[in-house]
Amino acid sequence: MNPARPPQRVAAVDALRALALFPVVAVNWVGYPALPDAGPLSPPSPADGVVAEVVSWFLHALIAGKGIALLAFLFGYSQGLSQSRGEEALDKRRRRLAKMLTLGLLHGTLLYMGDILTLYAVSGSVLAIWAGHSMAMLKVRLRVLIGLELVVIALTVVMASMPLSGEPSMPLSAPATWGDWTLRNAGHFLASTIAFATLGLPTPLLLMTAGLMAARLRLFSHPRWEPALRRWSRRALWPAVAVNIAFASLLWPGLRDGDGYVTSRYAIFYLYPTMLLLSAAVPALVLRMRSDPRLLNALAPLGRHTLSLYLFSSVLSFALFSGAGLSWQPGTVAVAGLALAYWTGGLLLARLRGPRPLPLERWLSR
Repeated sequence: MNPARPPQRVAAVDALRALALFPVVAVNWVGYPALPDAGPLSPPSPADGVVAEVVSWFLHALIAGKGIALLAFLFGYSQGLSQSRGEEALDKRRRRLAKMLTLGLLHGTLLYMGDILTLYAVSGSVLAIWAGHSMAMLKVRLRVLIGLELVVIALTVVMASMPLSGEPSMPLSAPATWGDWTLRNAGHFLASTIAFATLGLPTPLLLMTAGLMAARLRLFSHPRWEPALRRWSRRALWPAVAVNIAFASLLWPGLRDGDGYVTSRYAIFYLYPTMLLLSAAVPALVLRMRSDPRLLNALAPLGRHTLSLYLFSSVLSFALFSGAGLSWQPGTVAVAGLALAYWTGGLLLARLRGPRPLPLERWLSR
């Protein structure tokens, strides 16, 4: 029996997931010198390089946050799609979440302290509890999460204003033995995971809940939504781009110089302009892919392999940039170019693989 072609809505989700991979890899690699105390990105390197400054500004304004936020939304959207296929699919999704948590803990401990799989698995587990809720109840949950977000913003602003005591942590890019580097990386991963689980959980859960509700409505596949999505994307896309550009530009002098006060403000607020932009850009992309199957066919295969490519990108960053590896610091432009080359290579690999999943995806789907 020949496998059926995935429905358009599933292929579109795969394509969006493929697009989200590039910002994640680019930010993780370019921001590596800022670990463990700062981020998500590092100041431009070299500091006096005009091209490096332009690329760094572009990453701060239009790339940072877009991947992790979109992946969280798509995580919820995928859960909403699988929910409609019965209890067996729900049990399978829970097993996948347990496997994802295991991968995330190993990944964060041994390779990259900025792991997102752990937080997504925890958020997804909460979302699984809400799987049977009505749309009315999900709207209530969404309002509660927005309220929690406002509380979190206030708390993080207050905490970021407090004077810090003690010496800065040793950068994870500084040369070190494998054992020492692993202990430091694991310690920072544990601390950041606890912080995210206590303060950062509302953000991915809010995005996942929005994705779950969008899937229930068949927002990207039912024809009745197309006129509204088209109107919204036309009206909101360029204003949302302008908001993201203005936000990064206002903070740019401090971001360029690595000012701790400014970078902390950027880290607190940068996901909110991101969510505004994605709310307009994602419908525009879906509508474009619906009218241009070539774009859909080019991107969708990569979206089926993002887990493996995300984890392997951390293997490469560990080998190239970490203190336990080569401690290589080639500069902003070179690292951004490497990230783009890696993502492009992922497109080619996915096309060569066709429908065959990579080992991690095959294991996760069992």
